[in-house]
Amino acid sequence: MKNVAMIGFGGIAQSHKNAHLRLEAEGKERLVAVCDITPSSFENRIKINIDTGEQSVEGSFNTYTDLEKMLASEEIDVIDICIPSYLHADLAIDMMERGYDVMSEKPMALHHEDCLRMLDAMRRTGKVLMIGQVLHFYPEYACLKRIVSDGRFGKPTSAVFQRFSGLPKWSWQDWYHDYDKAGGVISDMLIHDIDMARYLFGTPAFVECNASSKNVKYDCAHIAMGYDFPVTCIGDWSQNGARFKMAYWLGFEKATVILEKGKPTVYPNDGGEPYVPAEYEGGDGMYYQLKYMLELVETRKKNEISTPEGAAETIRIVEAAHRSADMRGERVAL
Repeated sequence: MKNVAMIGFGGIAQSHKNAHLRLEAEGKERLVAVCDITPSSFENRIKINIDTGEQSVEGSFNTYTDLEKMLASEEIDVIDICIPSYLHADLAIDMMERGYDVMSEKPMALHHEDCLRMLDAMRRTGKVLMIGQVLHFYPEYACLKRIVSDGRFGKPTSAVFQRFSGLPKWSWQDWYHDYDKAGGVISDMLIHDIDMARYLFGTPAFVECNASSKNVKYDCAHIAMGYDFPVTCIGDWSQNGARFKMAYWLGFEKATVILEKGKPTVYPNDGGEPYVPAEYEGGDGMYYQLKYMLELVETRKKNEISTPEGAAETIRIVEAAHRSADMRGERVAL
């Protein structure tokens, strides 16, 4: 059983914590400690744009406001990083170099060159590095991956991914509102769908990104991705008061697959009745993601679902989208 410690206890960390406690109850790990520079974060439930689940079990982990004190005081195998995006790369590298396996939230980093530094540290140290591109583990998207891979409905003919939310207002020192620290909606929220398109279809030949700035820089973005068929990713933080929503519509030669009411639904082209794919099973993607991370740490097997190399390639695509947005939607080749 591995000992896990979390660094950062803000919004998304609450979802991580719930998954860790579930895994601890199953005897797969021990969440021994949490570190955050803001003492009140240990008492406050931070409400974010997604439901982080039941909070009734708080756990028995130790809490720290000093990272060095936590590292010196606890026996730790795995570090789970849930701090602001612009700090991911340096901390992940530091932790791997100190001998810890590392789970780090998305984005891997804000710049591709920092991703390359992280990959270099992973190879030098031999430690496990996994990036929180959690859609790979959400059943409604994992199911979609199988549909694309096995070709049961023929080749894909079109794809639209959408992700909507109000502007995040729960962050430490409002770092989400600083484009240089968060990268706007493209790097923070739309990255999920950009990454999913890459995961399903490979790296596109180009991107064209039209973005607008209502409340903060680039809080709405529409991205056309250069595949052999139309693929569009839409992300929007600019609709004040909007509730979180994610959706997709994928066309295939023999059917259309739509994410609706939290489930993938197949609409056959032959007019047959819509149905949920037989292998679809619901569940918590964060739990599945952290469970897989622990399996990698325990077995040292090859990561085949959510690779850091793939996450780095997603950042290369994201950077191209930012360049396109800066040029008012001009095409940027990859």
